[in-house]
Amino acid sequence: MSLFEARFYEFNVHLPPDADSLTRFALEAKRYGYSGIAVSNLEIDGNIPQGFSIYSAVEVSGKPSKLRDEVKRYRGSGDILIARGGDEEFNRAAVETAGLDILLQPAKFNHVLAKAAYDNSITLGFNAGSIIRLRGEARIRELRTMRANLKFARKYEVAMLLTCSPNSIYDLRSPREAAALASLFGMTETEAVRAMSAVPLDILKRKSPDYIQEGVEII
Repeated sequence: MSLFEARFYEFNVHLPPDADSLTRFALEAKRYGYSGIAVSNLEIDGNIPQGFSIYSAVEVSGKPSKLRDEVKRYRGSGDILIARGGDEEFNRAAVETAGLDILLQPAKFNHVLAKAAYDNSITLGFNAGSIIRLRGEARIRELRTMRANLKFARKYEVAMLLTCSPNSIYDLRSPREAAALASLFGMTETEAVRAMSAVPLDILKRKSPDYIQEGVEII
């Protein structure tokens, strides 16, 4: 069985607030080989392809002192909770906050934070889309950060999630393309596939599913 016969998920989607955009994106994602997506900060509505799932996600933010309150606020909602990486103080607060699901692309990450992420079952997110969007020295710095984060994740067995963080259908990449991008910072094909399939499914299993209509699932 090929690695790319798994069920793949894109867990950091941002779209304009209209149902047509969501419907078109879902159709395109299914064509690319995805079984589902998680959409941040958007009311889920529209015609969803059969055999495809859409999950609700919330990006929590704010000062480190407020992060725990934000997570607590949404924790019972069933939303997938994502914190976009910030400075070391913010990242520390994130990995020490049980209930957060994903810390995405932290620029300041180390062995202490990796251990805390493992202890609190927080997944480390890698944004392969940044490799496409950045140029020159900024791209080099981003790749360096991702290689370092990968090293800590491997050493402390932190679960890893791979996303291209699409804002439209034009940002979407197939699982094979995403895995190829991930290889640029050292992620193996097996790790990349797991980061788009088994790890998202593990996050969903920690949530209580609540189906609102056929083909649409808020976790």
